[in-house]
Amino acid sequence: MEPLIVIVLGLLVIAATAVIAPRVGVAAPLLLVLTGIGVSVLPVVPPVHVEPEWVLAGVLPPLLYSAAVSMPAMDFRREFRAISGLSVVLVVASSLVIGWFATLLVPGLPFAWGVALGAVVSPTDAVATSIVRRLGVSPRVVAVLDGEGLLNDATALVVLRTAIAGAAASVSLGGVLGDFLFAVLVAGLIGFVVGHVDLAVRGRVRDATVNTVLSFTAPFLASVPAEQLGASGLVAAVMAGVVTGYDGPRRLPPQHRLSDAQNWRTVELVLEGAVFLVTGLQLATVVADVRADHGGTGTAVALAAGALVI
Repeated sequence: MEPLIVIVLGLLVIAATAVIAPRVGVAAPLLLVLTGIGVSVLPVVPPVHVEPEWVLAGVLPPLLYSAAVSMPAMDFRREFRAISGLSVVLVVASSLVIGWFATLLVPGLPFAWGVALGAVVSPTDAVATSIVRRLGVSPRVVAVLDGEGLLNDATALVVLRTAIAGAAASVSLGGVLGDFLFAVLVAGLIGFVVGHVDLAVRGRVRDATVNTVLSFTAPFLASVPAEQLGASGLVAAVMAGVVTGYDGPRRLPPQHRLSDAQNWRTVELVLEGAVFLVTGLQLATVVADVRADHGGTGTAVALAAGALVI
């Protein structure tokens, strides 16, 4: 019964934050993190731990798929060069530079593990994108940031997995590049196929509710096979979403697309809110672990400051 109560309370907090955040002028993700931190310090609240695999396999694929579906295809094509540069080249470069900085700050830290750390912190997040929107910048900049958000998490996770593999065994630069290209290209092919097959099936379904239920399976039908083949499940989910967003208006009736859009907005609100709320709840435990392992938080603060500047 207790987990059910926690879930209900979490949903209420997410809903309340979505209403309050615009009124107080604070980005909803940031407000959720602060709420989680405040709740985590209460004596009656036990330490919170969520397995990363749950987020990687169960939360990120539908979030990225939904964002890809709603991304205007014209904007994505027009800004593809800038989007690919920011989401691939910049993420890889930032990971390498942060990895080098981490090895300077932490003596004895292998470069591969430093790159893994850089991959974790290099992508932009929803808070930054939300703040930029409120600053009134040009729609082109917003479109580039939205497109970057589709791919930077996937790129960072591919870099993270490659760096961890490199730390565990001696690999060549060619091997690293080969693994990276395999993870991206195979995932893109799987996502492309799943997107078209999904639309072909859903185009024959007349019930809008059933159609939406089928759409909920699409990101997992793309990500799970990709992961099993050693490719990036997130890239596959994004590609399936891009295909759906591009071909959906021609192959699905308007009422089905309206039903999809409304239900996927709800899914986005719940999943994204849960991620930031849990992040805040876990932060106190993470800080305590860092303090216990390193005798303080000075090194972690220096790393965070350096990563922010880079």
